[in-house]
Amino acid sequence: MNNSEGAQMKKQNSRQLFKTGFSGNEKMIKLSDLQLMQLKQILLEMLLDFITVANKYSLNYTMSGGSVLGTVRHGGFIPWDDDIDINLPRKDYNRFLKIFEQELGDRYVLCTPEYTHDHGMLCAQMKKKGTVYRSFNELSKEEEACGICMDIFVVENTYNNPLGRRMHGMACLVLGYISTCRKTFHDMHYIQKYLEKGSAAEKIFRKKARIGGFFCWLSLDHVTRIASGCYSACKNTQSKYVSIPSGRGHFFGELQLREDLCETVEAQFEGTSVRIPQNSDRYLSSLYGNCYMQLPPLEKRESHPIMEIEFEKK
Repeated sequence: MNNSEGAQMKKQNSRQLFKTGFSGNEKMIKLSDLQLMQLKQILLEMLLDFITVANKYSLNYTMSGGSVLGTVRHGGFIPWDDDIDINLPRKDYNRFLKIFEQELGDRYVLCTPEYTHDHGMLCAQMKKKGTVYRSFNELSKEEEACGICMDIFVVENTYNNPLGRRMHGMACLVLGYISTCRKTFHDMHYIQKYLEKGSAAEKIFRKKARIGGFFCWLSLDHVTRIASGCYSACKNTQSKYVSIPSGRGHFFGELQLREDLCETVEAQFEGTSVRIPQNSDRYLSSLYGNCYMQLPPLEKRESHPIMEIEFEKK
């Protein structure tokens, strides 16, 4: 096993801690096949609405993360997956913020690290009105901010100079981690009810909450905006490299050549034409390892812990 594959396995194992850490709680919801199908149908409708707007305004989106993997490996959703992820370059994301209310505000709510109170996350989320979806990130939020959602990750410019790029990446990692810890401290009262006592996940959450407590003199919104500002610090829209600091691989795991990530090709997702990165092989290999086309064993198949879900509010 080479260093890259070892790093990938370590990242994937750490994500599994969250799944196993919540699994022992009887309050968790395990979706039936019918419920998972309903959820995917709503997500697909949301994706179609987003693509319609993206095409209308020439927004250079791509599918992101597991949604690229699903497109390439399955021609749609990963069978056990329960979300859709989108990438938007910073300049297109800023345009999307301006047009969202006019184009989609009647059906959806847009929660962002820049403007949404207590959002506490460094990616944006487009949430469907009239639905409820709570995972561990939404436990402290009002019902209106907890709809079924698509995650929108910003593709950030970074510096051509290797030292500048390295410093940018390290700053993003540090501030992103502090933001996550501050969010955990904010939510820990709610999260602890769902954690399996003594699990590795409980230990990680408590450690993050303790670290977040050192920053309690700063509001959650303030910490989130500081981190988001660091992510978007480079203004060179023609930089050789780009990254998605809020993505699953964080800054260095998501670092790509601009032409590989931002140049797109069309592919089919559940019969719908979508865009994926031009060099999807390099992108997916960096996130999931070189064997990404092989199905993972059952115990390594990722899904989100769900605490509450309603397809229509009662």
